Amino acid sequence: MKSKYFFSIAFILIIKSLTSQSLPDLIKNGNTKLASADYAGAEIDFAKAIKVNVTVVGTYLDKLKKYNAMNEYQRSTSDMPDGFMYKHDLAVPYYGHGLALAGLGKQNDALADFEKAIAIDISYADAFCERGIIYIKLGEKNKGCIDLLNAKIAGSDKAKSLYEKSACSDVSKAFISSGNTKFDAKDYIGAIADYNYAIQLNSESVDALIKAGECYTMLKKYDKAITNFKKAQKIAPENMEVLYDKGLTYNAMENFKEAFNDLSVVIKKDPNNYEAYMQRGISCEGMQNFNSAVYDYSEAIRIKPKDGMAYYKRGLATQDQKSKTVCKDFKMAAALGIEDAKPLAENCKPEVKVE
Repeated sequence: MKSKYFFSIAFILIIKSLTSQSLPDLIKNGNTKLASADYAGAEIDFAKAIKVNVTVVGTYLDKLKKYNAMNEYQRSTSDMPDGFMYKHDLAVPYYGHGLALAGLGKQNDALADFEKAIAIDISYADAFCERGIIYIKLGEKNKGCIDLLNAKIAGSDKAKSLYEKSACSDVSKAFISSGNTKFDAKDYIGAIADYNYAIQLNSESVDALIKAGECYTMLKKYDKAITNFKKAQKIAPENMEVLYDKGLTYNAMENFKEAFNDLSVVIKKDPNNYEAYMQRGISCEGMQNFNSAVYDYSEAIRIKPKDGMAYYKRGLATQDQKSKTVCKDFKMAAALGIEDAKPLAENCKPEVKVE
């Protein structure tokens, strides 16, 4: 009977010693076991560490969720006027547990732990790096490369090396291709998301910056469009597509002077650019410089004599000047299929010949 009694006390003391380990001790023991590749032992230690703080973490995440839902005024009047204080220490057990699970080959379970660590501390570079590695292993290279990039930006040397080895810059091209498909389908918001991913992966991607700018122009978010075009222009100052798109956007903003300047550079480089002449003509009209507008539309006609829009625009530009060519331009535009020119052509009075 005595032996059974002593056995029970010994068992209780062992359990008590295990459960009374402090959080720092559990993390330290877990890290030691990770270093020696004892992943099963490390998993047990970090699981205990997670259990110690489970209530605190739940309260913390609830508070973070509420903070993220606040507007600027609500944040300024909350009990966190200087911003939310991220608690890195709460994320560490999840990160360690994720490493242990990854070592045991339990990739999906590890992924959940790294995601929890990042949810607690959004600047956790090592967690981003490890999550990125798993994403790539699971075949989701786009997500993995973005995580590696975030970790790289946050200062992880491991992520920097892996980012280059994983050819993550190539993934940027895949996002551009996906964005182009959405752009063609007029899903500009979806396209912007893809182009921005491409820019995150390769900040020097002129194509992605241009296409994102074009999307913003289509959505009438002109300031954002101009910002993208300027970034692209800084990287590739000789790229005429950037200047043309920027000029077109300035026209849409009715900033005709800036539009004229950009389009003039395009025309100087490419004197046979029909669209640039047409857009610069609009700039000239916007600045009330109708003679210059007529010149630009005439040059457009020189380049594309069978395109009715240039005749129509030249007719409009000379209409108030009572030019003898107005009717000819409207009639030519109507004959070339410009519907808006047809009523104007019909209202033209025939010229009276003086005997």
